[in-house]
Amino acid sequence: MYRLETTLKKEKIKLFFPRLSSDVHTISRLEPSSCRVACPAGIQVKAYIGLIVAGKFQEALDLIKKDNPLPGICGRVCTHPCESECNRRKVDESVAICALKRFVADWELKKSVKRAEPIARISDEKIAIVGSGPAGLTCANDLIRLGYGVTVFEKLPFAGGMLTAGIPSYRLPREIINKEIENITDLGVEIRLGVKVGKDVGFDELMEQGFKAFFIAVGAHQGLKLNVPGENDYQGFIDCVDFLRNVNSGDHKKPGRKVIVIGGGNSAIDASRTALRLGCDEVFVVYRRSRKEMPANVSEIEEAEKEGVKIHYLAAPVKILGKKGKVAGMECIKMRLGEPDESGRRKPVPLEGSEFVIEADVIIPSISQKPDLSFLPKDHEFKLSKWDTFEVDPVTFATNIQGFFAGGDAMSGPNTVVDAIAHGHFVARSINRYLKHKDLKKITHSSSEVREWGFRLEIEGEKPIERNHFPKLSIEKRLNSFEEVDLCFTEEQAIAEAKRCLRCGPCVECQECVAGCSKRLVMLSFPHKEAQEIGRVPEFILRVPTDPMKLPRDKRSEEVVISWRDEEEKENQLTLALEPITCFVDKDMCRGCGKCEKVCEYKAITLKPVKEGLVVSEIDESICKGCGTCVAICTTGAIKARHFTDKRIEQMLESCLNQE
Repeated sequence: MYRLETTLKKEKIKLFFPRLSSDVHTISRLEPSSCRVACPAGIQVKAYIGLIVAGKFQEALDLIKKDNPLPGICGRVCTHPCESECNRRKVDESVAICALKRFVADWELKKSVKRAEPIARISDEKIAIVGSGPAGLTCANDLIRLGYGVTVFEKLPFAGGMLTAGIPSYRLPREIINKEIENITDLGVEIRLGVKVGKDVGFDELMEQGFKAFFIAVGAHQGLKLNVPGENDYQGFIDCVDFLRNVNSGDHKKPGRKVIVIGGGNSAIDASRTALRLGCDEVFVVYRRSRKEMPANVSEIEEAEKEGVKIHYLAAPVKILGKKGKVAGMECIKMRLGEPDESGRRKPVPLEGSEFVIEADVIIPSISQKPDLSFLPKDHEFKLSKWDTFEVDPVTFATNIQGFFAGGDAMSGPNTVVDAIAHGHFVARSINRYLKHKDLKKITHSSSEVREWGFRLEIEGEKPIERNHFPKLSIEKRLNSFEEVDLCFTEEQAIAEAKRCLRCGPCVECQECVAGCSKRLVMLSFPHKEAQEIGRVPEFILRVPTDPMKLPRDKRSEEVVISWRDEEEKENQLTLALEPITCFVDKDMCRGCGKCEKVCEYKAITLKPVKEGLVVSEIDESICKGCGTCVAICTTGAIKARHFTDKRIEQMLESCLNQE
């Protein structure tokens, strides 16, 4: 039994969907897999992995792009929280979800794919987006698909924000960024480079030009100060953001002989590995906590050490040392870990008398960043946090100024690419509602919801399968160029890795059945219209088995809607989605030949002994996808596909709605 609760004003309507008898299929909510829930952008991980297994690489990529317009970028630099929640970890290692995303994105690049046609403009309203990072690009992608005019303003001479300015090309090649931005501009998005909003053009001027809504997605491009003696006194002290931006803009001049990078995030590791590629003799990273607490990707830390970066853990800067106006080194002090601080990590505590010196002629602090808000007018009225980030409504992402929204690092501070993508989706929905004069508060964002899984994962007896790892560029080749280090899976490697997926849950979520079902047995459900308009996938699917030919003709290709009135006489509706019917076995007719078990690609059929010398087929309906292959192969007609009449469904739904 599954209970779905829908809140209607002050009362809570409970809909119960019981299994009415042994031969009646349950109307049930299909819970998403743990990897999808963990993804801030809500990507249908299990679905695209299943398509890769089937060799349907284009279909897998198309499905990813419904939630993530930057798959090649994310496939390289995402922190992949989905892998941390992968149930395969209970057996051996998580599935290489991020690498598989990259594989299908790179696979398309090798093909001759027709460029997208511009989206027809159906709305007079124009939206201005300040910043061309992942949040701004995602929001622009969603809004252009809704028929709005979208212009992105970028102060740098290139698009991509921190993707281009802050991430080295050995991790994220420029051609990948440019191609995925091109896919968005092909739809009709305009990107104006080298335009600083607030200086070259003001918000008032943009309003006069007809822009009706604004999304501030400027990122966090300003490095924080160390606040230690000597920080501002010597030549050779370079902010990490400035250092990476200059190198990524083409300045490959060797900064010095010995380099110290301060910090433990991805930017610090990027700076250290970049310094090696520029020809520096020695590169040190100084981090005040232990390796366990280091926030950088584990794989990036490992590769940095392989390349020759020397990391001093549990050490912090005390003062910058100089000689003749130039950096000469840094005095550090050893630390120990005390009680956890507000971030949940153990707080580093200095060990008195443990000071030591590291010689260097270049020091690159990389302790964190904040947004550069110098573009705002001095008399602006935006509410800002003490970290110089925009304070927004947590649901709508609206600022305190009407028509202005903020997201990405400009709202959260330094964060991940996939979180920025999620923010872009959220803001697009809010702007759409704002321009249509709808209540913004009624919109919800599924990525922040807490879900409980409605299935039990059986992993007993699951055999360990070694995870496939990317081939990598040799150390010798790396240090003499900025060529990409991580190479791509072959098709065979990708399929083999995808097969490691445990397919958690009762549905593969791929929606392949929607387009492929000639009898229109499958229909989808969306919790709010905006998600459907933007092209987002359903938040959940409810399956209602029925004979579609007995539905009214106008319902066969759309949806099934249940309507009822609450105590206040308000009309309410619940939209249900039809899924493929499942199959069942008439055991009196089955002779146990086993043909059905051999053809079932979902492993839903097993042979069970009923008495000595007699076995019959049994179908696990929680696994069965209703493809009907077993029905076709059964020579005795023992396997049947389940159908219900309209009257039967009406009785079931009426029973549900009448229960308290």
